[in-house]
Amino acid sequence: MAKEFKHISHKLIDTLSDGVFSIALTLLGLDVVSLVHEISESEDFNGAMFENWPTFLAYVLGFVVLFSWWYQYHVLGQYVVGTNATIVWNHGLTMAWVALMPFGVAILAENLRTPNMKWGVFYFGICLFGQYWTSVLQRIVVNLFRGDTSITWTDDFLLTGLSKRDQNRALVIFLGVPALLGFVFVSLCFFNPWVALVGYTVYIFTTLNPVKSLNSLLPRFVKLIG
Repeated sequence: MAKEFKHISHKLIDTLSDGVFSIALTLLGLDVVSLVHEISESEDFNGAMFENWPTFLAYVLGFVVLFSWWYQYHVLGQYVVGTNATIVWNHGLTMAWVALMPFGVAILAENLRTPNMKWGVFYFGICLFGQYWTSVLQRIVVNLFRGDTSITWTDDFLLTGLSKRDQNRALVIFLGVPALLGFVFVSLCFFNPWVALVGYTVYIFTTLNPVKSLNSLLPRFVKLIG
């Protein structure tokens, strides 16, 4: 039997992801810390604090987004056995969006209550939903070139036992729902950025408990393809 290179361990991906998440979460706080001198020099300390509410709001949203991503990342990752090129690059693309989130948060904070607000909300939305768009696009492209999009799950995962085709359909629906929702919300920026931002916020706070969300949504997606 010919000897071939094997794919890397999933533990290596997890190690890299934890490092990227840690750095991104730390970067979120830099804009908040940078306000200390301005606030401390103000004659109205608490007034200056309130005046900078966009920065604090953006920080809260960004933190919830990144931490919930990390939470869901590991909730799903514990059921994955082995890797392939599609899995490795999917994680890589996810890390690209994780690393970009501090930019989205900073641009949102800087442009709230300004004539450029729609662009601040727009680019924050791009960072928020971008990973779903690239994941769907990746699966489409890999399938077009007849690449391997299969994932081997542990025996106790919901999708285990389904055919590879049905697993792929369930994952496309799972990724497609937030991708479509993101397209709608991001488009709203050009009509009413406040409505879009409220939509983002509602969506973000529905991701607080990915275990509950996955247990609720994945069985419904499986039924859709059944």
